[in-house]
Amino acid sequence: MSRTDDQATAAKAVIERLIENVSSNTASILDDTYHDDMTVIMLSPEDEAIVLDKKQMTETVTKTLEQNNGAIGTWARFHHVSVNGDTAHVLLSRRNELTGPNQQITLGIDLVNQDNRWQITREVIVTRPVS
Repeated sequence: MSRTDDQATAAKAVIERLIENVSSNTASILDDTYHDDMTVIMLSPEDEAIVLDKKQMTETVTKTLEQNNGAIGTWARFHHVSVNGDTAHVLLSRRNELTGPNQQITLGIDLVNQDNRWQITREVIVTRPVS
């Protein structure tokens, strides 16, 4: 396995660990995984763009956990992971309670390897009905 393959595996593992921890009501992982300058852009099924920063996204996830008794869901399908030096991109689909029942989200996640760990710098999230 090449160094790039190792880094892609490590970047994917960060997202998998985030999904598992948040889904088990361990929102504290967000602070370590989200970069301080993170931006989240969500496109709703109604074509409304919502832009959140790290603090707002952390609050959104925490509130959703509280409303759902600590359960968000772990369903994920990884479509693509690529690494170029100290940056990575992960494309995946998720079904969870963050966007509501009968919704699937597709996420394009950008990461940077900084401070000896992969951190999310940007998420672009598109919500659509589950088909």
